This record gives sequence, structure tokens and C-alpha cells, in this order.
Amino acid sequence: MKYTPPLDLEKGTTQESLLRQITKSIRQSLELDEIISTATTEVRFLLGTDRVMIYQFHDDGSGQVIAEAIHEDRLPSLLGLNFPADDIPPHAREMFIKSRVRSVVNVDEGKIGQSPVIDLKTGETIYEDINYRSVDPCHIEYLKAMGVKSSVVAPIIHQYQLWGLLVSHHSQRREISKYELEAMQMVVEQLSVAIAHSHLLTQARTKAQREATIIGVTH
Repeated sequence: MKYTPPLDLEKGTTQESLLRQITKSIRQSLELDEIISTATTEVRFLLGTDRVMIYQFHDDGSGQVIAEAIHEDRLPSLLGLNFPADDIPPHAREMFIKSRVRSVVNVDEGKIGQSPVIDLKTGETIYEDINYRSVDPCHIEYLKAMGVKSSVVAPIIHQYQLWGLLVSHHSQRREISKYELEAMQMVVEQLSVAIAHSHLLTQARTKAQREATIIGVTH
């Protein structure tokens, strides 16, 4: 069955409508793998970019691409690939955790922009213009090697820890709008809720299995 894009910016979909649709899609399943796959596909349709993926961190700081949606094979698949911990340095991780910063990279101009979501002094949620600075040349070469001309990254937080990243890659230069940044923020917040629910479900299943085993032994 052909997948119908649930999100359509050209028709003026509001943020509230977007959040409702993504929330509904996420709540249709209690299985985290299915939730992550659905969210990845929907975000790619939302942004219209060539590749959207979800990257999950391991305990040792390395990470793996666990979900991916690609448009017409314009970028190679990274699904299942593992990346070393030093690909994302400690200071970048700290910014992701503390201020929920979202980063935007323009490869052609060699710039990286950061759009903070939380004011560290007041704790209030804010949406500011993206502040650009020069990006490390090594990171530019890293993106070029993957065929990427522009990228957007939003952190996925679980229990105040950096669980993973929602990443959008495009093979052409592309401007990211304030609306799209806010939409991505909504998605990662919903994913954080889904991850928490999944952990509770796993704990409940483990407890039920344990109790069933005990009952089986005693009978």
C-alpha cells in the first residue's frame, strides 16, 4: 500500500495540527521500533529533505543509526551503521543536553548555526534566530563525504540524558525555517514521551513474565 504523506506545509498546516497528527501516529503503537520508524518517515515528508534518520547513543558514547527515511536514493543509506564517540565531541553533547540546542549546517558556506530552545538563565522556552559561526573544516569534509550540503540536528532527551538525535540531511543547499525548527522540536518532545512509555511497558512486561515464572514454579 502506498504511503500517503500525513503532513503538508504547502497547504498551511498549523503547528497545532502537525503536533496532533504526529502524536496520533506515535500513539497508534506501543512498540518503540515502530514509533521511531513512523516518526522518521513523517519528518522526512514534513521537511522535504533527502534523508532523515534517528541516531541512538550507546552507553560508551558511540552511536548507531536505528531508523532512516530516504528520498529517491539521493543520499546513501546509513541505517545500522555505528559511529565512534568522538564524532560528537563532549561540548556538543553538553549543549544538546543543557539548552536543547538545535544545530543547522550550511556546507557550502562552511557555517553552523545554533538555535537554543531553553534559556539557561531563566529556564524559559525561547525561539530565536539562528546564530551562525564557522564550523570545523573536518566536520564539513565529513558531511561532504556523505554527500550532504545542509543538515539539521535536534536532540532526543530521556531522563535528562542525551538518548539520541533526530537528523535531517539534504544533498543541496537549503534554508531551514523557524517553523520547521519548531516542528522538529515538537517531534523530539513526542519521541521523548514515547521512549519513556516504552521503558515503562518493558518494565511491566518483565514483571509479568517474572510473576508468571514464579507461579509456574509454585504449581
